[in-house]
Amino acid sequence: MSQRILVVDDEVDTLEMIGFMLRRCGFEVTLAQSGPEALTLLAHHVPDLIILDVMMPGMDGNKVCQQIRADSRMSFVPLVMLTARSGTPHQVQGLLSGADEYLVKPVDQDELVNCIQTVLARATSSREKKSAQVISILGAKRKVGATTLAVNLALTLAAQVNTVLVDVEPGGEAALRLGLSPARGLGDLRAVTADHLNLASVEAALTPHPNGLRMLASADAPLDAVRASVILNHLRTMCDVCLLDLGAGADKLALALASRSNVLILALDSDRATLAQARQIIGEVKEAASPWPAVKLVHINRVGTPDDAAQAAIQSALGNEPVTVMGPALDDPTAVQLRAFAESLIIIE
Repeated sequence: MSQRILVVDDEVDTLEMIGFMLRRCGFEVTLAQSGPEALTLLAHHVPDLIILDVMMPGMDGNKVCQQIRADSRMSFVPLVMLTARSGTPHQVQGLLSGADEYLVKPVDQDELVNCIQTVLARATSSREKKSAQVISILGAKRKVGATTLAVNLALTLAAQVNTVLVDVEPGGEAALRLGLSPARGLGDLRAVTADHLNLASVEAALTPHPNGLRMLASADAPLDAVRASVILNHLRTMCDVCLLDLGAGADKLALALASRSNVLILALDSDRATLAQARQIIGEVKEAASPWPAVKLVHINRVGTPDDAAQAAIQSALGNEPVTVMGPALDDPTAVQLRAFAESLIIIE
């Protein structure tokens, strides 16, 4: 079966010329004249590769690329930017938006096909490697215990599988809870140029923990969602489980990363205000991600509310009971529950 390529360009002559060249080389080609038209086509069929113009009216190629990369179905589809814009700043923007390669018009058939074959071969090699399961933890409100849950869950998972914990929340406390003093972290990756934001730079930013867990420490300021997605793509190739501590509340970055996750764990208590915020977060996640990740509710029982009463309140407010209830400290009963919960999350092939 021939490989399928979607070509997106607002210039009809360019679109038809590229389509002709690629069909002559044996590819199956679909054409789109705008970003919205391309996204409509992609909602029904995911191609093997996308060629995307940058300078288009209404929605430019960088915005289209960002929407493609935010969709979990297409996060790894090879994408080549083909544009009249030349120069390093434009390349940087294209790569940060999620492009795999960047070609400048005019481009001849040999150059285009060689680039396509290289990118497709690289994508095939990446798919053959096991991609990590992504688990995000989000607090329904601040100080509900989400970071404590993230740290304890990461330590528990690391005893079974290769695990990386990422502290996404600016100024987060996960490293402190682990007793680590990281020399590097997300702050370094936030500052690095796009051409150096690669697997090696991400791996160099990790801090090891004595039990085998590796951690990507928080930055002082939030990352943009595109850069965070690029970092996540690299992390997924170097571990079995990537656990993201998203902090509290569903801001743009949290929603972007939650949509790239296999599981979203929502940490909460049974307070009425917390449950109202949890209901809003679940709605925002469903709206932002399609298909949206499995949401698992974890009740952090910090004040000793009777389990039956707490579960009834959560069920009434959110329509689901929590999958587990944990105390605020890692005592023996909580440790047993945590191990059982961790085992229910991971997929060991």
